[in-house]
Amino acid sequence: MTSFLVPFLLIVLNLNPNTAMRSINQFNLPKTWNKELTISYSFSGSMDGSRTQIIFTYDSCKYTIQPGMKAPKTGAFAMTEAGRAEILKKMQELKVNKIKSDMSIGAVDDGWSESLLIGSHWIEGGTSAKMNDKDKETFSTACVYLQDFVAKKGKHR
Repeated sequence: MTSFLVPFLLIVLNLNPNTAMRSINQFNLPKTWNKELTISYSFSGSMDGSRTQIIFTYDSCKYTIQPGMKAPKTGAFAMTEAGRAEILKKMQELKVNKIKSDMSIGAVDDGWSESLLIGSHWIEGGTSAKMNDKDKETFSTACVYLQDFVAKKGKHR
């Protein structure tokens, strides 16, 4: 039934499957940071227990960084107009909205995961993510940039 329904809907709704898939993977970055926009970065290592969680909102940044089996470092700081503009400008320069990422379902022995959330759009990285070399580089650069931003502005507890 499903094999009939999808092509039928594409024909009825006059959708091109290539365009429909592209719209799932790509999104528009906002020109300015409104109060509803959230940008999050998450990293989780499997065997060593390391993890990082960073959440940027309009007015604050909250983060937890746990390097391996050591105690987590947490912190928060206020976001300024200049900080929001800087982050958005970097994401636009990198064109993170063009990154194409697919997750495989296969099991891995010692995997790690990394994700970037911009608004409601998830970009998945890590051991199980599939993306071309250019997108891997762009994704990695964006993730490192956000971590460096926190390292410069944050005061760990």
